Amino acid sequence: MTTEIDTYPLDDHGLTQVLTEVRIAASASPQDLSRLTEAPHLFEGPIYDRVRVVGRDRARFLHAMLSNDISSLSEGEGRWATFNSVQGKTITDVRVLVLDEAKKTGEALALLEPGAAERFITELDRFIIADKCYFEEDTGMGMFLLAGHGAASWLEAAGASLPPQGPFNHCQTQLGSVDVQLIRLARTNIDGEDVGIRFALDDEAALRDELSGLAAGSPELLEAARLAGGQPRFGIDFTSENIPLEAGLKDLAISFTKGCYIGQEVICRIDSMGVPKRRLTRLEQLSEVPTPGALLFGKGKEVGWVTSVAATTEGPLAFGYVKKRYREPGTELQLGTPEGATIAVGVPVGNV
Repeated sequence: MTTEIDTYPLDDHGLTQVLTEVRIAASASPQDLSRLTEAPHLFEGPIYDRVRVVGRDRARFLHAMLSNDISSLSEGEGRWATFNSVQGKTITDVRVLVLDEAKKTGEALALLEPGAAERFITELDRFIIADKCYFEEDTGMGMFLLAGHGAASWLEAAGASLPPQGPFNHCQTQLGSVDVQLIRLARTNIDGEDVGIRFALDDEAALRDELSGLAAGSPELLEAARLAGGQPRFGIDFTSENIPLEAGLKDLAISFTKGCYIGQEVICRIDSMGVPKRRLTRLEQLSEVPTPGALLFGKGKEVGWVTSVAATTEGPLAFGYVKKRYREPGTELQLGTPEGATIAVGVPVGNV
């Protein structure tokens, strides 16, 4: 492990958009998160890669491959999961939404970090033998994110029907004259009001008219809000170097009752032992925004490294991996070198 993000183990994912956003967030001017506690903001850009999954065996196949229970999902529901190697390492994470549960003609939608779709499809294709399961790009469709206090009430005031409360629940509705799909997401965790808006690209101009007047959000603001909300992100906070337990995805993206899936034996064995050897945590008492990939030292020994970072008007935010014996909240570490600035371990990220 080195101190430069250029050599941090991300390159094998091809997630250039994630890496670009991390670099920008690391050097951006401080973001004012109070903006999102005061009013909803509209975020554009590549929020997620999207892959449609069709074929009569899609639910059974995804259930057998992924870490979470997919077969029990009904139309309008969704679930976070990971796709893992046989060693239990994360190939990618994915949010699976059931758009239509009809066995032969229905479909699911996979939401992935920008740049992860190709690997998701290629790696899953290796396991398809006689299964009727096919992957298609979500062509002709776009997606925005509405996040911040009052997002849900703003959509209701605009005439839209909202999906039931709960992560990744979704529904078809209208914004004015435009047909849209609304998806409850958890990108920032601010008031639970992150709502994805999926729409036909042919309707984009009309949709922009309906959304006019909303404050525009930047990728830097979204990254800062994600860190403030304690949301780990694939491609920076966990990669092919990590099992999902290390990133705090237990109970969030992993079922321990669903039966077999790829990597289950390793993941369950580590869980049964108590805690993984390293864990993603918040980093506290930061005097400046650290470099992503910077090493962490405890008692002169290398004990972890920094992952995501962001600058806010209330101070720097950062996540990092810390070895088991050093991750009690409040433990002091040195940043960058054994003689570097003293920081403190915060609470774990994700499921605690």
